[in-house]
Amino acid sequence: MLGSFRWLSLFITLFLAFSAVANSAPSANGLVEGERQEVAGYLARIEKNNPEEVAEVLQRAEQFYLNEGMRQDFSPVVFVLHGPEVSIFFRENYLRYRSIVDLAAKLSALKVVDIKVCETQSHGLGLDLKTLLPFVGTVPVGPVEESHLIEVEKYIYF
Repeated sequence: MLGSFRWLSLFITLFLAFSAVANSAPSANGLVEGERQEVAGYLARIEKNNPEEVAEVLQRAEQFYLNEGMRQDFSPVVFVLHGPEVSIFFRENYLRYRSIVDLAAKLSALKVVDIKVCETQSHGLGLDLKTLLPFVGTVPVGPVEESHLIEVEKYIYF
């Protein structure tokens, strides 16, 4: 009898502990349920590292701006590109990626997005940073910058 009481007690303790963790876990938007907090900023989530994905996230940022952003003050969505997609934003590739570059330039001018490319990846692809389009910034190492924004600056993924 005493053994089954211990198991029941252990089960209840574990259940309550897991319930507490689940109830305080961040939701999909990075906020704890029922909690309102200021967001330090948004970081574009780029996982496939291809031009189509960059275009898709730029279009989502534009929709956000058209639906919400014009009515409120917000920080630009930061894009830290560190895969082969960095090549989109170099002059020699403008004709190939014109629609993406034009949308990015417009959103950058409106301060909806802030685009940065990884210097290390750019050099690795043989791209000269002197030919980087003027509205695009650089970071030395893209993954390090992403980690810094998420872990230190407390940005959340867009």
